[in-house]
Amino acid sequence: MEIYLETIEELEQLADAAELKRSDDVSIYLERFSDLELMATGVYAEVYDLPGEPDKVVKVCLSEIDGYYLFAQWCMRPQNQDNPHIPTIHREDVITLPSGKVVRFYVMERLEEISDTGREATLPSHFHDSDFGLLWGALRTITMPYAYNKKAFAHEVDSVEQLVDKIQDTTEHFYMNSASSEPAIVEDQVIEQHQDLLETLFEVLSHVSLKGVVDLHGGNYMLRGDTIVVTDPISHQHPPALQAQLTQQTAAPVNDRAQSIESVE
Repeated sequence: MEIYLETIEELEQLADAAELKRSDDVSIYLERFSDLELMATGVYAEVYDLPGEPDKVVKVCLSEIDGYYLFAQWCMRPQNQDNPHIPTIHREDVITLPSGKVVRFYVMERLEEISDTGREATLPSHFHDSDFGLLWGALRTITMPYAYNKKAFAHEVDSVEQLVDKIQDTTEHFYMNSASSEPAIVEDQVIEQHQDLLETLFEVLSHVSLKGVVDLHGGNYMLRGDTIVVTDPISHQHPPALQAQLTQQTAAPVNDRAQSIESVE
């Protein structure tokens, strides 16, 4: 961790001296002057290899609208740290720029990618199992609508049991068994086999859907061995007024929620 800690210290000194003015300046510094090695870039963040720490990576969140920190801080709560379906995040560091904007750093466990063609996941081997493939497709289908700003998962799904109902209802209406031409339904034994994952998804989506835009496509899951890990279920965060309104409406009767939410700009 010495390389990482030295990098954070240097960035803090540069920010205090107003030599880093934009988040792009942080990215340029990391690429040109640090020993961290860029591995991947996304819309809001970059991921760096940490030399000497083969089991860790550093995620750098550069955008002020990125909501990842809301998920990361939830993962770091003591009661969540033993959950195998969320990433282990070892520490968070925040660099505050002269403008007041912040760049957030997360040292976290290294995970493996899931190969996802956009239609079906191809790794690990159990993704070739048709029962799990059906569950995977259903999860993608039912989480997609919550990518819209004013549609909160927490307002429509009150329990894991209701999530399961949505999964089984979705497959009955959208998936067909090619051999029998009958509706393909995720069976109860498949649900039971993946109960821990479904409980984690319910908890994660209940939390992040009140804070920002749900972004739970196949590329935002990764693997620890054969264990599926939810890695980045939120894109940009909602404006504070909408966050407050969504949270307030969580306790309201379902029929009253939509009308109240629509009043928030």
